[in-house]
Amino acid sequence: MAEKSVRQEEHARSPQWLLIEAFGELDGNYTIVDWGGHPKEFLSLDKAIKGAAPKIRQAVTMVARSREPLVARGGGRHVEVYPHFASGRLHAVQVWSGTEDETPPPRPQAGSWDINLSTLTALASPEWAEMADIPEEERGQERSLANMFAQVQTDEKELIAMKRIIAAVPGTTHQGVWAVNRRDGKRFRSHFSCRIYEQISDGVQQRIARGVSQEIGTGEAKDPQPLVLLEHRLLEADTPAGEYRALINLRNLRLIRWVHGSPIPEEVAWRGVLEEPAPEVHPADRPTMIEMARGLAKASTAGRLRLRGVDGSWIPIEASASLVAIDQETTAALLKFRIDR
Repeated sequence: MAEKSVRQEEHARSPQWLLIEAFGELDGNYTIVDWGGHPKEFLSLDKAIKGAAPKIRQAVTMVARSREPLVARGGGRHVEVYPHFASGRLHAVQVWSGTEDETPPPRPQAGSWDINLSTLTALASPEWAEMADIPEEERGQERSLANMFAQVQTDEKELIAMKRIIAAVPGTTHQGVWAVNRRDGKRFRSHFSCRIYEQISDGVQQRIARGVSQEIGTGEAKDPQPLVLLEHRLLEADTPAGEYRALINLRNLRLIRWVHGSPIPEEVAWRGVLEEPAPEVHPADRPTMIEMARGLAKASTAGRLRLRGVDGSWIPIEASASLVAIDQETTAALLKFRIDR
């Protein structure tokens, strides 16, 4: 009864913009993830707006084919539909529907994106790149997931997000509210929704999180849960001067993000953009890195490695690794290192 009352109240208000995800392409199983600036948990079209659901599905099909916004007036109705694409696929639409003489409220800013969970890289749509103030030279290309994390403040569900990233189970969904820091000093809160798919990219089977984000009203951010080492010590304690801390995915030995509070080594290539060499451990040191990762099943490990520098050189580091508990089933590696100058 409570859910029905909420829906009736929403229908009684002036028409609001809906953000509808279409991650599964044109399969018709679309859900509402934001209603008038209020995040929704994958709310079924048929349950929320049963009478209008067929027309919305038709509108989704139309804008997916035309790849252009749709504005239609007639028969006493006024409808506007704005599509959001990423990597050539339709990810979501913003829909407003009112009477012919009504004017829609300002359309909330939204943008779509993909995260390749196999390579830990992210690709933003032009709309999201503009919202997030991504540097011009990095737009339209993949960049490391760590580059994205360096720009946001996560919420209290960060550990769940880490599990989704590491496990990468197709069909899994996730939502959250993260604060995005722009280069111009401005900041906004963004509600995002995503679903993981398995697809062929460049001839290789990969796990992709297809997502969409929308700016929402201001509010107090909730701090993320702290990461904990398997020795039950907090990972995100004070970082000693000269030490860098990174969270590594043990499935592919790639950087997920820099640990909260850790400095970022600007001389090391890690952003995964065309202007820098690809993030890499020296080929001769990969056996050491693999041995360090395997040894974590028994204890913390240590070794000397060389990382690719932004100038193309190899930067020697003294590194140690420990296991991090994401949950009872999922672990990652904490890599602590100092540059051996």
